[in-house]
Amino acid sequence: MFQNGDIKDVYAEAKGNGFDTKVLRKIVSLRKRDYAERQEEEAILELYMQALGMV
Repeated sequence: MFQNGDIKDVYAEAKGNGFDTKVLRKIVSLRKRDYAERQEEEAILELYMQALGMV
C-alpha cells in the first residue's frame, strides 16, 4: 500500500495540477465508507439543509 510520503506526493501533484485537495480527501474518505452509510448521511444532511432553508 501507500506510505505517508507517497500520499503526500500524490496530493502535492494533484494540487499542482489545479485540483482541490480538500475535495479529493473528502472523496477518498467517502469511498472508504459503506454505500448505505453514505446514503443515510446524505439524506440527513439534505433534511437538515432543507430545515435551515439552504436548499
